[in-house]
Amino acid sequence: AAARRPALLALAVLAVVLLGWCIDAAAQLKRGGRFDKGGGCVECHEEVGKNLSVPHRPMSEGECSACHKPHGLVGALRLQKDEPDLCLDCHDRAAMHLDNATIHPGVADRCSLCHDPHGSNHGAILKTAERELCVECHEEAGKAGAVAHPPAAEGCTSCHLPHSSVEKALLKQPVAEGCAQCHEGQAAGYAASHNGLSVAASDCTACHPPHSGASEHLLRASVHSEISCDLCHEGELAVAPAGGANLCLECHEAPEEGGAGSVHPPAEAGDCLDCHNPHTSDQAVLLRAAERELCTTCHEEVGSMLNLAHPHEAAETCTSCHAGHQSAHRKLLLEEPRSLCIQCHDDPAESGDEVLHPPVFEECIDCHAPHGSAVAGMLVADQDALCGECHTDVGTRAGLAVVHEPVAVGSCTSCHLPHSGGKRMLLAQGRDLCRKCHEATLSAAEGLPRHDPFDSGECELCHVAHASSLPGLLTEPQVDLCANCHDVELTAPIGGSAHAPAAAGRCVDCHQPHASAIKPFLKAPQRALCGSCHEELAGRLAVEANHDPAADSDGCTTCHGAHVARHPHLLQQSVPGLCLECHDGEDADFTAKHLGLAAGSMNCTGCHEPHASSITGMLLPEQHPPFAEGDCTLCHEESSGGAQ
Repeated sequence: AAARRPALLALAVLAVVLLGWCIDAAAQLKRGGRFDKGGGCVECHEEVGKNLSVPHRPMSEGECSACHKPHGLVGALRLQKDEPDLCLDCHDRAAMHLDNATIHPGVADRCSLCHDPHGSNHGAILKTAERELCVECHEEAGKAGAVAHPPAAEGCTSCHLPHSSVEKALLKQPVAEGCAQCHEGQAAGYAASHNGLSVAASDCTACHPPHSGASEHLLRASVHSEISCDLCHEGELAVAPAGGANLCLECHEAPEEGGAGSVHPPAEAGDCLDCHNPHTSDQAVLLRAAERELCTTCHEEVGSMLNLAHPHEAAETCTSCHAGHQSAHRKLLLEEPRSLCIQCHDDPAESGDEVLHPPVFEECIDCHAPHGSAVAGMLVADQDALCGECHTDVGTRAGLAVVHEPVAVGSCTSCHLPHSGGKRMLLAQGRDLCRKCHEATLSAAEGLPRHDPFDSGECELCHVAHASSLPGLLTEPQVDLCANCHDVELTAPIGGSAHAPAAAGRCVDCHQPHASAIKPFLKAPQRALCGSCHEELAGRLAVEANHDPAADSDGCTTCHGAHVARHPHLLQQSVPGLCLECHDGEDADFTAKHLGLAAGSMNCTGCHEPHASSITGMLLPEQHPPFAEGDCTLCHEESSGGAQ
């Protein structure tokens, strides 16, 4: 217990200090300072709420904490709650009818999309003037027609509720009732402008756009040419007894029955109003909607194609290619497919090119999707599959091991023009075509001696274009290909030797096939090139004394043949004969060191390293002790005729 007393005493002292600090905390604030009187937000945030004619109530009353937490994060004050829950603490959800069927997009998420949370110079603390704010999203409503509807010019809330409604388009009331508020006499459904016929049950917007129109009486851009209602209607707007298509056919010609070509099913069935509005429309020829929207309600598969990555621009307007009611051609086409296509696209048959692709004389839609495709060029399939339908033995279908990369990825048009062109319909000829991908190889050869086929740009002399069974897309094995021009012996003669790469026909192990500054088109100087395979020897040459021919960067062929030789180890001639090319076997010093033996009968490599050695005289590292001491007479007798 005694041991705990100092600790308890310390805690008691700390508690008193903290209590005193809390009681005196407010007194520590500097009078008139930043946090005096509980803090004044506007002392720092002067720009907030300044010069506003319509301030938000909490803002006008200085109740910043009604919406904001007092501390927040660096650079931002956090809200007490997320929108719209924060706003609904004060604004009545029921009064705003937020449970109605039609809710203004965004209302359920962020009130501040339209309202400024601090205040505004516009009614209902809107961010901008009402109409200007609405047309930021509702661009179509903001487009000015020839004749403006007065309520729309005054403000959107003349007809629409801002937050929600039981009516479509957030209308305050059904369309006819809303229109009747201003257009007296419409409540009963009668007006002189409608020839005394009742329109009480009609949707006014079927003929009159609600925001602006193209002509007097706020009619839409396209109007039925005869606007005398009694031509088609009688009584209470009932259609005349001879109604439907028969009524339309009193003025319009019917499709020919049993005629050649094709007829649009709605036209054939007399369902004119499936496509046309009988009174007025924003679209040409009184269509109920824009052509694409209207046609794809039935032709859904066409709509899907138009939504693919590569749509046909002309297909946005269906009547660019199709007749509306009847055609002398299949699928309501205005002309046969090829004739139709060349109205916009150049005719390959008239290109004057040397080679024409046979399909260009057939139908374009054999290769191209008329409405849209997921494949570039609006192709009906990827190039590999499409071209492979005719070229069955090319590329991936050839069953060969090595495929040219453009062919492997199915990009035939990397090299070929699709419709017409020069030789083999190539984009370019020879080296100019290959340069598209092999620029690095061609650039590396600039200024260097070049192999004749490469220099002439005739790549196809050695390489095939699509696929090969050989590496490098060669036309035939290296040894046979090179032998077409180079008469080189590659088979070792009896008793001789052959260089392994040459015997295997691997010419490019040592030679550059395109260009090289090193004769004869070697990949590197001889010493470095040979050392890439003879690594142990290359290591010794780097640290030991070199035999003069081996020290030369191009000295290997001083002693060795490059391809075959009549002696072992590819030696150009027998060992003593080869050595005596440089060493004088008759020299007195030479004779003295070799006990007077005849130089032509010696096996030089029995004592000497031919390439490199760490011992004077290029001697072998393992030596008989008397020989190492230079005492030959211990074993040999010296005579004028040589050793005994």
